[in-house]
Amino acid sequence: MRPAATSLSVIAPCLNEELNVPALVQRMMAVFDRMPIPCELVLVDDGSSDATWAAIATHIDREPRRVRGVRHERNRGIVEGWTSGLSAASGTLICLIDSDLQNRPEDIVRLYEALEQDEIDVAQGVRHPTGSKVRLLFSRVLNHMLNLAFGMNLRDNKSGFVVCRRDVLVDALADAHGYRYFQSFLGVALAIRGYRFAQVDTSFDSRQAGESFLSAFPVMVSLRICAELMRYRLATLSRPSPAHGTGERVQQRRSRQADRA
Repeated sequence: MRPAATSLSVIAPCLNEELNVPALVQRMMAVFDRMPIPCELVLVDDGSSDATWAAIATHIDREPRRVRGVRHERNRGIVEGWTSGLSAASGTLICLIDSDLQNRPEDIVRLYEALEQDEIDVAQGVRHPTGSKVRLLFSRVLNHMLNLAFGMNLRDNKSGFVVCRRDVLVDALADAHGYRYFQSFLGVALAIRGYRFAQVDTSFDSRQAGESFLSAFPVMVSLRICAELMRYRLATLSRPSPAHGTGERVQQRRSRQADRA
């Protein structure tokens, strides 16, 4: 069992999400009421041009103990949003979630429960889209490419809807420098370090409001992601195989296994 001091910080980067923030906070507070540990929501305004920050500030005033806010003066990308959120977060466990409500906040409960299983390092939501078939096809093709390139067998390794220990996420984000779309490789960065996954089936709803960054230039973004995939694969060729990862949690697990032997 985890110590009583365990707490969970949910980090949600926001870019022009003023219409989604109220519903996100409302649903997240209801989820927190069901959780057996203290929780907080860290909303990161990543250089929005609308009233996203005003919406975040309103909810900080209403829920000062459970809602935190970080503001970027300019858009810095999802990974920088995660990093800023980590700096502001107090939790020993971290959940990453989209702010557009495509990931259901209610599924965080099941991700947390899956992480509680023995020897699990990362609980990852396996998305089942209910909207665009084009988006589904793109996701499945990229997932196949990632599995093939890195010798993995994750059902949705592109999913950034995860719950893990803070140190596990920090370990994976060490690879993020120089990649514009590193969020697409988060599962890979965790897997090549030998962390063990619980893959949890989750719904992936249509965006509630606003537009995805993929909407404006889907072909260009897809090509850029593929180019970065190849570059990341070349950069990690010398890494140990997933079965021989070097992450801190992996080493702790091996020490426990050795003690039992």
